[in-house]
Amino acid sequence: MFDYHVHTRLCNHAEGVMSDFVLRAIEIGLKEICFLDHLTLQDQGKELSMTPGEVPMYFQAVQVLKKKFADRIDVKAGLEIDFSETHADMAADIVNTYSFDVIGGSVHFPEGFDVVRRSSTWGNKGDYTDEDVNRVYSRYYETMSRMLDYDYFDILCHFDLAKKFGRKPSRSFDNEIIEILRKVKQKDLTLELNTSGYAHPAGESYPAPDIIKKCSDFGIRFVLGSDAHDPKSVGRYFDKAIRLLEEAGCKKIVSFSGRKKCVIPIDF
Repeated sequence: MFDYHVHTRLCNHAEGVMSDFVLRAIEIGLKEICFLDHLTLQDQGKELSMTPGEVPMYFQAVQVLKKKFADRIDVKAGLEIDFSETHADMAADIVNTYSFDVIGGSVHFPEGFDVVRRSSTWGNKGDYTDEDVNRVYSRYYETMSRMLDYDYFDILCHFDLAKKFGRKPSRSFDNEIIEILRKVKQKDLTLELNTSGYAHPAGESYPAPDIIKKCSDFGIRFVLGSDAHDPKSVGRYFDKAIRLLEEAGCKKIVSFSGRKKCVIPIDF
């Protein structure tokens, strides 16, 4: 099994040295671990990310671990790039400068609205009407759809992150989700099944089980990611993730090397 989403202290909100993440992955029997740390280029949220100037150090640190643990586990290098239309060209330039194994695209601040931090109004139980909540979800999925017009990334991270704090829309967004999944399939991209939602008020994976089933119907495949911000969280809730994939009829997952995907049967 593989964990394709772990962070480092470079993002300024994670704990533990990088080698401890790798050692934890070995301890629980993982075959691959991929560092997918934050790169946020817009002003909002950049304090939760490494800077562009730190990318070379980060990439080299992963290469050192890759060599050190080569006989025990495959260590991969990636980035989780927070989508910003204004900075999309810069993101592509950074990605193309280094031989990353995989690049994730994520939405944390749709049209400047913070859906990820507990300290935000979305996270600290601010007052929102049903109409307000629906508007946030609409903004979130519209931003994700626009992100899919760009080609610098390989996987979509935590697809329905807007539900993180337990706020659910009062109307269906199935039409928007299906249109996004059509784009994903057309571009041959991969979704992340992110298990961190089990530790959030959302109480379920990103994406939700019904979206996983839609992905299976489209023939869209997944990588597994814990979104670990500390070593003990590596591979967390993967037993739940495997059951979800099995129930949805997904029989294979994806790994990456040099941004080329490899499809691997799941050993249920």
